[in-house]
Amino acid sequence: MANKLAHFIVETLIEKNISITAAESLTGGLFQAQITSVPGSSAIFRGGFVTYADEIKTQLLGVPAEVIQQYGVVSYEVAVAMANGAQHNLQTDLAISFTGAAGPASLEGQAAGTAWIGINFQGQTDAYEIQQPDLSRNDFREFCCEQAFQKISDLVL
Repeated sequence: MANKLAHFIVETLIEKNISITAAESLTGGLFQAQITSVPGSSAIFRGGFVTYADEIKTQLLGVPAEVIQQYGVVSYEVAVAMANGAQHNLQTDLAISFTGAAGPASLEGQAAGTAWIGINFQGQTDAYEIQQPDLSRNDFREFCCEQAFQKISDLVL
């Protein structure tokens, strides 16, 4: 069941006719599940990607393997490339990406509780770092989804 913020955001996207997709690694589909739990979400949600393995990020989203090798999978650059790839593939107004280390162990030297959320909105892309090392794995994943809905709110309202 989507939380109140997710519900509000999806209803706002429907109202404004803003299509959305997501490319998830860290969150494993949780963000997309929250979107699709809102009635009527099919009007704006075209589909999405769960790209857990690095090679799948390259195959499905076009994230250059060199970018992953140079910056690491938990990086601004990979979050941006994931959001851009999802937006390009599904031709949406808005694309969100999630990459990070949920824990309990670190990933490529990045501490557990570190994530990047990429957002491509109408051709403009940026990414935001989140650090919450004290949260459990699942609480961190949920926190990242909540932060993404908040970032969308900041952009579309």
